[in-house]
Amino acid sequence: MLLFHRIPAVAGLAVMLGLTACATPQQRCIAGATADYRTLQAQIKTTEANIARGYALHRQSIPIRSTRVCYDSKRRPYTCHRTAFQQIETPVSIDIGNEKAKLASLKAKLTQAQRKAVAGTKTCRQTYPE
Repeated sequence: MLLFHRIPAVAGLAVMLGLTACATPQQRCIAGATADYRTLQAQIKTTEANIARGYALHRQSIPIRSTRVCYDSKRRPYTCHRTAFQQIETPVSIDIGNEKAKLASLKAKLTQAQRKAVAGTKTCRQTYPE
């Protein structure tokens, strides 16, 4: 049951790796050129959620080890161990004033990052036409 908490994260990672492997040179270039912009957008979204909630969330994965009976190819039982991971979220207090200042700073950087992303995307399309 605990393993199912990790399936979306693992599946998402597998899809990302699969798409990256199949990406064209232009798509990889654009992904690199827009990385800072996308990172800032994610940080803004997180900071806005923290302000709205009044606290931040600390996420961590906890390993859960279980022992069970397994069977070899000749159907002989043996003890085997399995480790699953459960992601837990813990509320963390924040200073709303600091979070608002952080949000303003992130939003100020966003415009410049967007300009760089647009210019980088244009360069990628010229360098790697499809």
